[in-house]
Amino acid sequence: MQFVLIISIIFASISVTTLGCVWMGTSYYRKLNGLTQGATQNEMSELQQRVEDMQQEVVVLKEEVQRLIRIAQGQDI
Repeated sequence: MQFVLIISIIFASISVTTLGCVWMGTSYYRKLNGLTQGATQNEMSELQQRVEDMQQEVVVLKEEVQRLIRIAQGQDI
């Protein structure tokens, strides 16, 4: 009886370890290849804020380019 219990515990431990390794491997592979959606709401908000900041920077850069063009043409010194 004890022998069967020990063999069962060993078999269960090996099974759990194998399944855990397979799960971690597939999870890593999916994440590595970008197949996991995985973005949280906080990450999405942060990315949206970065996009808005970049858009504002582009507007400022356009205005500066227009100002430099006017200076180069001699209109605004």
